[in-house]
Amino acid sequence: MCRRKQKQNALIVILVGSILAALICSECLILNTTASVPRGLWLKLDCIPKKGDFVQVPVESFSSIEWVPSEYFRKNMWGKSKPFLKKVAGLHGDLIEQGDNGLILINSVPFPNSTPLSHDRAGRFLRPFPLPVVLASDEVWLLSDSLFGFDSRYLGTANLSKCYKAVPLIIF
Repeated sequence: MCRRKQKQNALIVILVGSILAALICSECLILNTTASVPRGLWLKLDCIPKKGDFVQVPVESFSSIEWVPSEYFRKNMWGKSKPFLKKVAGLHGDLIEQGDNGLILINSVPFPNSTPLSHDRAGRFLRPFPLPVVLASDEVWLLSDSLFGFDSRYLGTANLSKCYKAVPLIIF
C-alpha cells in the first residue's frame, strides 16, 4: 500500500513539474531570478498595465540600447534575449526629470532608489538616459525597486504595446 502511494506521489510531482516547465517554455509563466523585482514565479497577462504594475518587456523595445554591453542581455535556452521584468513608473503625459538630489522625479514626485549610477557593480560605465522627457502615448517609463536595477534610467522609454502585465504567483 505504501509503495503504491509513493508511486502516485512521484507521478503527481512529475506531472506538475512538466506542466510548470511547459508553461515557462511557452512564456505564460515567468521565472524571475534577478534582484530587480521580487524573485519567484510570475504570471504573464495580456492587458494594459497601470502605474505600479509590473511588466515583462523585451530588451529591444527600449529606446536607447545601442550602447549597452552584451553582458546585460541574458539569453534563454533558445539564444534569444530574456525580457526584463520592471515596475511601471510613468505613462503617457508624465514628466520624467532628475531632481537636485539625483533621484528620478515623475511629475515632481521622487521615485525611491532611482538615482542613476555612473558604473555598475562590475565597474562597467553606465550612460544615464538624457532627461527631462515627457512620455508619449505609446511610451512607458520602467524602474526597478533596486538602486542597481537596469531600467529606463539607462535604457530610456519603452514601447507600451510591447509590455505585458506580470503578477507574482510565488515569491521566494
